[in-house]
Formats: sequence, C-alpha cells, structure tokens
Amino acid sequence: MKNTFYKLTLGILITFLSALSNYTVAQTITRGPYIQMNSTNAARIRFRTDVDSKPSIMLGKSPSALNRTIKQTISTKEHEINIDSLTSNTRYYYKLVTATQSLGDSTYYFQTAPTKGSKSKISFWSTGDMFPGQQQIDTYEGFKKFIGNKYTNLYITVGDNVYMGASDNDFQTNFFQVYQNGPILKQSGMFPSVGNHDYDYTSQKQDDPSIPYFQNFTLPSKGEMNGVPSNSEAYYSFDYGNVHFICLDSYAYGKDNQRLFDGPSEQLTWLKKDLEANKQDWTVVFFHYPPYTKGSYDSDAKNPDATYNNRYNTPLLNLRNLLVPIFDKYKVDLVLTGHSHVYERSKPLLGHTGTSDTFDPKIHNPFSSSGKYNGDENSCPYLFDANSQNGTVYVVNGVGGGTKSPLSDFPHKAMYYSNASVNGSFYVEIENNRFDAKFLDTNGEVLDKFTIFKNLNLKPNTNLTLDYGKTIDLAASWIGQYTWSTNQTSNSITVNPTNSSTFQVSDPQKCFTEKFNVTVTAPLGTQESREILFDQLSIYNVQGQLIKEINQSGKVNAELMSILPQGAYIFRVIYQQQERVLKIIN
Repeated sequence: MKNTFYKLTLGILITFLSALSNYTVAQTITRGPYIQMNSTNAARIRFRTDVDSKPSIMLGKSPSALNRTIKQTISTKEHEINIDSLTSNTRYYYKLVTATQSLGDSTYYFQTAPTKGSKSKISFWSTGDMFPGQQQIDTYEGFKKFIGNKYTNLYITVGDNVYMGASDNDFQTNFFQVYQNGPILKQSGMFPSVGNHDYDYTSQKQDDPSIPYFQNFTLPSKGEMNGVPSNSEAYYSFDYGNVHFICLDSYAYGKDNQRLFDGPSEQLTWLKKDLEANKQDWTVVFFHYPPYTKGSYDSDAKNPDATYNNRYNTPLLNLRNLLVPIFDKYKVDLVLTGHSHVYERSKPLLGHTGTSDTFDPKIHNPFSSSGKYNGDENSCPYLFDANSQNGTVYVVNGVGGGTKSPLSDFPHKAMYYSNASVNGSFYVEIENNRFDAKFLDTNGEVLDKFTIFKNLNLKPNTNLTLDYGKTIDLAASWIGQYTWSTNQTSNSITVNPTNSSTFQVSDPQKCFTEKFNVTVTAPLGTQESREILFDQLSIYNVQGQLIKEINQSGKVNAELMSILPQGAYIFRVIYQQQERVLKIIN
C-alpha cells in the first residue's frame, strides 16, 4: 500500500515538474525600441523588458521578409542589440521578439546613414526643455502633423530631456513613453545632449554611471561615426551624410573638474581638435546653455539679483566669450541650444561677444536678409561661401514643453525672430548645398524659417553654341523650385532651337535668375554629292527659317537646286528612317 502511495505521489510530482519546466514566464516589452549609433553600416536598437530575458530582433528590407535574426546572448531587462553588416542609406524593417511577445509592423523601421560626404537629403527634428505635460505632448503632435509620412533621419535634443528629478522613472514616464507614441524613437537615430535638469538630484559629474541619462543612452564617444574620440558620452561628434554634428555638455564637471564655461578644459581642447579635423560641408553644434538669449535667462548676466545673476546667467556670458570666437574661426553654420524657455533665432552672426547693447547689425550681420525665402521683401537665402567668414545662425529652442515669461528687454537685439508665447520644435532638411530650417508650432504650422545655400555657383549668363538640329540640356544651379521662360518647372529642360535663342530660369521668389544664350550654327559638314536620296526633306536658311518642305520621296540634284537662289542652306534629310543635317552651298 505504501509503495503504491509513493509511486502515485512521485508520478504526480514528476508531471508537475515537467509542466513547470515547460511554463514560460511572460516577457513584456515595457520600453519600446529606440535607435542608437545609427551609422552607415550598423545600428543599435535598445529596449526594456519587465523580466530578465534573451529576446531577438528579426530584420529585413521589407516588413514581409524579415529574413535575418539577431539573438541576444545575455539575459537582462535592458536590451541593446547591435546590428552590423548593413548597407548605407538603406531602410530596414524590424521586429522585437521575446518568448511571449512580438512587437513590430510596417512602421517599425530605421534607415542607415548615407556615406560620409554624401549629398543626398537628410533631415533632423529637435526638441529642448521637454517639461512634462500636455504642452510637451502637443509639441510632438504638431511635429507629426507637419511631417506626415516623410522619414526623419535623426532626433536631436538640446538638453533638459526630463524635469522631475532625472530618475529612471522620470525618463521612462516623461520621455520614453511620450515619444514612443509615434515614429520618432522607433525610426530615427537619436542623439541627445544633456542639460542641467538631466543631472537633477544626482552627481554633477559627466559620465557618472549612476546617472540615468548615461544609463539610458549609447553615444559615439570613441569616434565610431568619424568624429574625433571624446571618450565621453556627455560630449561627442559624428558625421551624417555631408554634415558634421557636435554635441557639448555646457553644465557638468568633466574629468578635469572643469565645466565648459569655466575656461580652458579637456572638453574645450577636444572641441577645437574636432573642428580642426572636420572637412564636412556643413557643421551643426548643439548643447543646452545659449550664448545669446533674453528669454527666461539673460545672457548679458545683468540681473539685479546678484545671487541669481552669478548662479544662472554668468555661465551663458562666459560661454559666449569662450565659444563664439571658436565657432567664428571654424565657420560653424548652426548653433542649436535650449535652456531659455523661448524660441529665438538670429541672422548669421559674426564677431559678437559683447552684451546685447553692443550688437550692431552693420558690423555683426554679414547678411541683411531675413533668410526666410518666402517671397517677402529682403527674404532671399543666406549665400555662404566655404572660403569666407559667413557667420553662424544661433537658435534657442527651449520650448519643447512650454514657455516662460521673457525678460523685460526681450527680445535680444541680435535675434531676428523671437517668440515667447508658443511652444514648439525645430526641423531641418539638408540636401547637397541647401539647408532649410523651420520652427513648428503645436498645429504643425511654420512660424519661422530660414534657408542657406553654400557655394552656390550661380551663372547669370551662360553662352552656348549648338549645331542646328541638335538638342541641349539646360539646368538651374540651385536646389528648389523653378520657372522657365518655356513655362516648364523642372530643374532641367531639353531644348532644340532652330535659331539662336535665349532661355531663362528663375525661382518663384525671384532671388535667382540664370540666362542661357544659345547660338545655333550649321554643322561642320561640307557640300556633298548632288544626288542625295530622301523620303522627306526640309530646307532652311542659315538663320533657321524654313524655306521649303517636301514630304515625298525624291533626290537632291541639280534640278532641285536650280529653284533656290545662290547661298548657303541647311538640309534636313530623312531617308529610310535615318536623319542627317547637311550644309549645302548652292
């Protein structure tokens, strides 16, 4: 009886243990995917699960053909899967797979970077000071309305990514959960910069591994994307297409116990070295503290409250004195910052390190245009020359989560456009030698914009010679919109003039006009035999005027020539579906 009981109990236990061994604990993705280190041939996808697991990523060039699988080998909640051996400037679809969940559809994809120096179009979206709440959500919704189905290559932040203590929960609730509701995190390569609030209630040391900001992001500190290695994820650089991006940390202490605004530092030395090595067409620098502002902070550092002045405003003044001469020397095109809870945008600035009352547009603005390129008076693009001192456009984009009341002497005198009442975001497209930037509100409307062309080789008059009967391609020198004298609207047209003609192309804003003077001449061929067979014959004088047309078979002979006065003629001969154009001397 006992043996029977033991056998029965053992059988039940074995069955239970067997069932238990086949049971899989639910593995739920609690932080959606975000793209890091998005280079020409690799990318890293980061995400989080609620329990330790070894998930996989399925990858392919079509959402219906995910034919490559990369499995994580280490069991953890924090997942960072590196995908290598990719082709540049190519879209890849992916799906996250755990033991109990699959996450991915046709909206889950990323695009690898173009090769270094490539002139193909790229774009980036930027937010700053994303104070949590409805205004932060509205800012993102406005961008989604504006962008529609267009792909955005990069997502760049200018600091203060979170506000509620900079804890991991703060990042999870007020950053990742907000921006994973849409395309930006799961599609675009993300490159953040760090602000003072990203260090809240934590160490003020750069790269402190206990700080959630540095736990949550993987950034190119080792020169993985062609920048000079900084050995710090607080500041770094990378190349993307024909643009060089530089991220700085304007707040925390470096390994040398210096802040960027303190004076000489390892970060400042690295910045100069990186700019010296940079050979890209465009240079964009982004960080948190603005060198110029009259918003919720004062870059003049003249606030009557000395404590407030010294603590909050002097760093901005010091940054202007330290950084602006460097940006001028190395011809930085755009400096993008936040911190001050307004939007401000300058015309290109050059050589201005003083307070706002020392700004003189005749001295410090190389261009008088607004740069808006919208057809308004004096709104043509800024025309930069790589060999000249063009100045730098400074943008304060600190309105990703709302605005604050500006100072009484707002706006800053160096700022062409300022807005302290609307929160929004900043969007840029760069193609070859054209740079377009826009400030977007929460409805997706463009409130401010500017355009730069670099090394635009306009040709006001081009003289061309064309043999009669031939065609020639004419092309405008700029990227944009076109109105030809032929009423065509493409970048290039093909013409076949029968006499000397002038063709003209302009942009709709009438900023650019190019003329092509085409002189039509006869070919170099000489008089041939007077026994030339034809199925169709057109006779022109040398000015291209039609003299006679014969639409039946015949031959050019003495009899035919006798009806023409003496002189030179152009014969267009079609015989057995072959065409010849001849110069005939009678």
